Amino acid sequence: MDAFLKIAGAVVVVVSLAIALQATVPSFGWLGIVLALQSAAPTIGAGIALAAFGSLLAQLKKIRLATERQADLFQSIVERRSQPAAE
Repeated sequence: MDAFLKIAGAVVVVVSLAIALQATVPSFGWLGIVLALQSAAPTIGAGIALAAFGSLLAQLKKIRLATERQADLFQSIVERRSQPAAE
């Protein structure tokens, strides 16, 4: 899901920018670039938010895996300490 959201965010940014540029640049030239960026800014922000959410999910997945590994290591330490010492 995290990779999908990152890719979807990038696609939203690129497509919105392309559509805005195609609509304004032929009519207004260099001023069209400024107008395109201004009109596409909310959609670009949404795409960036999607990609950031995907990145957040990836980091949470890594944290969960590290926590599970820590729990396993702690359990093995507890089990080792609870066994009577062989004499």
